[in-house]
Amino acid sequence: MFPPLPTGAGAPVAEGLWRRQDAARSVKPATTARCSRLDPRGPLPPDVQLCHSVVPMRTTQAWSRLLMTAAGAAVAFSLAACGGGHAPSGAKAPHGDLSNSSMDGGGTRSQAPPQAFAPEAIASFSGRWPRPTLRGGIADFLTLGDRLAYTYDVEDVGITAYRLDTGEIAWHKAVQDGDSVAQAPRLAGTAVVGAFGTSTAGSGTSAGGHTVTVVAYDAATGRQLWAREVEKGKGTSAASPRVVGADDRRVLVSVSEEGYSQTPPMSALLDTRTGRVVWTDRDFDGIDLEKSVAVGTRDDGDFAGRSTADGRRMWKRQLVTGEALTADPGPGLTLANGIGAGESRLVDPVTGKARLDMGDATVRDCHYDGWTTTVCSGADGSGSAAITAVDLPTGRVLWRLPDRTANRIAPEVTTAWHGVVYAEADAPMTLDARTGKDLRTDVGAAPSVVNHRFGLGYEDTEGIVEVYRAKG
Repeated sequence: MFPPLPTGAGAPVAEGLWRRQDAARSVKPATTARCSRLDPRGPLPPDVQLCHSVVPMRTTQAWSRLLMTAAGAAVAFSLAACGGGHAPSGAKAPHGDLSNSSMDGGGTRSQAPPQAFAPEAIASFSGRWPRPTLRGGIADFLTLGDRLAYTYDVEDVGITAYRLDTGEIAWHKAVQDGDSVAQAPRLAGTAVVGAFGTSTAGSGTSAGGHTVTVVAYDAATGRQLWAREVEKGKGTSAASPRVVGADDRRVLVSVSEEGYSQTPPMSALLDTRTGRVVWTDRDFDGIDLEKSVAVGTRDDGDFAGRSTADGRRMWKRQLVTGEALTADPGPGLTLANGIGAGESRLVDPVTGKARLDMGDATVRDCHYDGWTTTVCSGADGSGSAAITAVDLPTGRVLWRLPDRTANRIAPEVTTAWHGVVYAEADAPMTLDARTGKDLRTDVGAAPSVVNHRFGLGYEDTEGIVEVYRAKG
């Protein structure tokens, strides 16, 4: 079981580099036997223009890849609905936003979470995006905006924007000499930013070369804003780069081999507005971007924080024995997740100090609701499914499931957004993110990413994203 209620904080997120692979998630309307999943990336509150992403983690164990979804700042917002959807009064979340949708074309506003979804999809689309990891699902390859969804294309390497109301392509931009991509592009203010492996073929005795190129586009129109090469190398084979996090000030990009590798990781921090390279580190695998610090791991296993202003090291600590997993469970927290059971802990990204030790529990993934709560799923010491919800500003554990005294089980959480947790038990349902109480069991679908207009799920057998219109 989870340890007694502490005053710390915490939870994790996920991993996956890919050129092409298959998915393992499905959307499950209440009327069918399929299972609907939503990714957690939501619109930012009005005082923040910030969009982080799912962050990959390096491991040789596929089951422990976590899915990073977090972002936030609290908004004083009251929703006339049947519980849930109320921003905590007076609360302010730490810097960052990794919730599951952002405004296309800039600007943010307080938005009510959907209380239910139409049982039938109103649109669908498919593309040649990177395959999700075993546990990643749609959040591994798609970033949700207000009216558009963004993915990479692994064949005509570039970014594609899809209209959520019709499933049609709004725009596609290919990158010259594009070779590989990983995860998903990220929204940053009014821009969408992608990281691409590019290569040039050899000629004669020349072996050719490869580069890591970062490109920013206007999120609404696809107009290129800037492009920057951040790394060059010999030969045409290299790991795929990924955008770890992005906000209206900075973009953190990382390149690392999956599993154990003789090639050290490399990360670069760029200015979001101009594309200027602020700093690079050729022995740093970035996993979390906060306002003042970028957190990552080094090839020797050290866990470290670097200043986003000048790149100086702010702290360093050793992780647990073995290759540890790290991720971003939400603003103001970073997950350090070891190989064995009971090695999950949440740390302060500014100091590197532990804020919450999860005891004998193992965290699989976390869903940040875009306000002040992150909801983490995993297993307790006995291996049974378990959920814990944490208040981000204080690190206080809000609730846990299962609750055997109340005869309550732990459902499968698919996402969380603006005070509501979307989950799957015997049918799609919702819970109050702050109290854990059941809200509704007639919600139509349990999506994997959601905003105030739509819920998205992924049909893995067909490789299709399905769009459900929000109700209530």
